[in-house]
Amino acid sequence: MASISRQPNGRKMIQFVGADKRRRSIRLGKVSMRKATAVKIKVESLVSAALSGHAVDDETARWVARLDAAMAGKLAKVSLIPKQVSATLGEFIDSYFEIRSDVKPPTVKLYRETQHNLVEFFGAARPLREITPGEADEWRLHLLERGGFDGQPLGDNTVRRRCGRAKRFLRAALRKRLVLDNPFSDMKSSVQADSKRFYFVTRDDSQK
Repeated sequence: MASISRQPNGRKMIQFVGADKRRRSIRLGKVSMRKATAVKIKVESLVSAALSGHAVDDETARWVARLDAAMAGKLAKVSLIPKQVSATLGEFIDSYFEIRSDVKPPTVKLYRETQHNLVEFFGAARPLREITPGEADEWRLHLLERGGFDGQPLGDNTVRRRCGRAKRFLRAALRKRLVLDNPFSDMKSSVQADSKRFYFVTRDDSQK
């Protein structure tokens, strides 16, 4: 499906036919044949996924997520992967809002609250790939202890909702292959009934 072309100056180039039936080239520069072959295999996997309309295999997805900006740019230029948006926490969430034009203003407000908590704890310039599941757990505890805008504790259900939104943000980053995994994936986000707020309605109450 793809081939390696050796150029006179010792540089190597991968050539393939894309899903649009156009012949494309990726210049690798002066690399070993072993490395060129490894890239060729991943390119074939990406082309196959594009032709079938299916997601790439996990190994190829991890490889793409680890690419440096130069190589990622070359793959994006030949339409094998999406053009990478900024992989820092603050800018990625901002770009997420731009893409999600279907989200209504009240929901955006709730998303912004979660964004505030994430940026406040991790920092806007924090690379997404560096956030670990352990740090995500620490973030959740931070919300329970002083996650409110006034530094007050948040309720368990509020924290669950914000964990769910954080999980949604990173799931979008995972689908763009900006991260290897979702550090918030194991967090509980379903809302539970609070027995402390239960109240027995008497016959008199119902009459009132």
